[in-house]
Amino acid sequence: MHASSAQIVIKVKSRKVTMDKKLALIALFAVFFFLAVSMTTLAAEDIEWVEERDGTTLHWGKTITVGDYVIKAEDFNENKQVFVSISKEGEKLKTAPLSAGLEVVYDDKIKVYAREVDPNYEIIKRDGKEFRTGNWNPYAKLDIFLKGEPNFDIGVETKKDTYDSKSTGDSAIDVSIKIKNDGKAKAKDTVLTIDTAGMEVLKGKTTYKLGEVLKGETLEPVNITLKTPTPWVDTDLNITAKTTCVDVRGDKYENVGSKVIKVEKKWGLVISKIVTKNNHMGKPVHVTVNVRNEGVCDLNNIVLKDSIAPETHLQNPVTLEKTFSLKSGETSEKVFEYNLIPDKPGEFTFPQAIATFTLPNGQNGEAASNNSEKVKIYGPEITVTKNINRQQLNQGDELTVTVTAKNTGNVDASVTLTDIIPPEAKFISGETRFKQVLESDGGSRQIKYILQMNKEGEIHLPACKATFLDLDGYSGEVISDAPVIYVGVGLPLEESSPQPEGITGSSHEKNDSLSSLKEQDNGETPGFSVILAAAGLLAATGLLGKRRP
Repeated sequence: MHASSAQIVIKVKSRKVTMDKKLALIALFAVFFFLAVSMTTLAAEDIEWVEERDGTTLHWGKTITVGDYVIKAEDFNENKQVFVSISKEGEKLKTAPLSAGLEVVYDDKIKVYAREVDPNYEIIKRDGKEFRTGNWNPYAKLDIFLKGEPNFDIGVETKKDTYDSKSTGDSAIDVSIKIKNDGKAKAKDTVLTIDTAGMEVLKGKTTYKLGEVLKGETLEPVNITLKTPTPWVDTDLNITAKTTCVDVRGDKYENVGSKVIKVEKKWGLVISKIVTKNNHMGKPVHVTVNVRNEGVCDLNNIVLKDSIAPETHLQNPVTLEKTFSLKSGETSEKVFEYNLIPDKPGEFTFPQAIATFTLPNGQNGEAASNNSEKVKIYGPEITVTKNINRQQLNQGDELTVTVTAKNTGNVDASVTLTDIIPPEAKFISGETRFKQVLESDGGSRQIKYILQMNKEGEIHLPACKATFLDLDGYSGEVISDAPVIYVGVGLPLEESSPQPEGITGSSHEKNDSLSSLKEQDNGETPGFSVILAAAGLLAATGLLGKRRP
């Protein structure tokens, strides 16, 4: 009896414990369910929707594309409902009936709100009354929203685009990173990661936790300082800044900004070739070449070569090749120093001095001087052309001689020209000399005279001589070639073809003054005093104001 009572009590207690466990589990499940629903509701409420379409009208069977989604009015009913489907990439994701004022959301990424649904029945009037027919053309006016997403505009800025690793002023690179959330929603758990392209960080760090960044918010710039590397060759380095974040649903986003900078090589050889700028014929052009090692490493066995400009020659013999070494920061002054004598006036390009060497890392290096600019040489350029009207004639025939002097230089000059009558001929008429200022850039003077040939044979007409002087005291003599004529005899076999009538002479082996010129065969002196000639040139032409172009 007592044993049975005890068993009954135990069973009752066991059932009570089981019931308590069930109640506890139910309560726990209810709490989890409530939390889950609350979190889902909270997430949905936190979504920042962006309106993409405002009151778009869709008729039966019509579609509209918004972003990656296609919204279609599948069907309508008489209860003023539209059946809307949401598809993506051909897959139907969701279908729902909507009445005016209701909405459908897919995956918290797209929302369709029905502003108006109208069956749009056909209405006819009879006897003043309106009747609805069975014909209809239903439509719905929809507002369509997409989930707003965070997006970062990242600007990476440096003070310069190019840094010289040889310069102490460029030993560090200051980087400023500017970040703005220009997306359509706030960002959470934002992290900034900086890729320095292998450069050492002197100040700051490469990772920053930025946390929550609201829509439209601009953060304070993130500033870091990098150590400028010292490459052997010019190198482009890409500094990148990347943000990672999530939105309210936990979807991940990534944005990148970058800046490419150039870091110049660690070695540098500066060759300075200095040429006097304003030069005149008859005066030397001074050239010096200096070399400086501006790099951070020594350079050994530098082979430097130079060459002279066209239409010039060395005043004194100089060897324009030298081998030497320079320590970092060392300068070698006047590696070359020489004078050039211009052969003719004009504008000439002076060639660069070039150095070749081997770098400490075994690579070959080359450097050139900083100038290949044009240098102008001022002065007259006088040419004399002596022409004859024929090369073969008989004794007693007349010969016409034409002599032309021309100044193709860039400075005016006073020219005195004298031609000589050969003893085998008699002067008939014309002029054999002149004294005149020939202007630069093509100024010319021509004379003509007639001779009667009194002797047979091969006769060499004397060369015509001209002297000149400009306002800088540059003077000289120009001599034409000597034409050959055949009087009463035939042309030699090797000269059976007519010779060119125009014979030109031009000489720039000029004297410093005309006082040393030889007297002519006729006893007259074609030269003139430098002082008197210059004074006459000024008085005759008024050239004081036009000394040089």
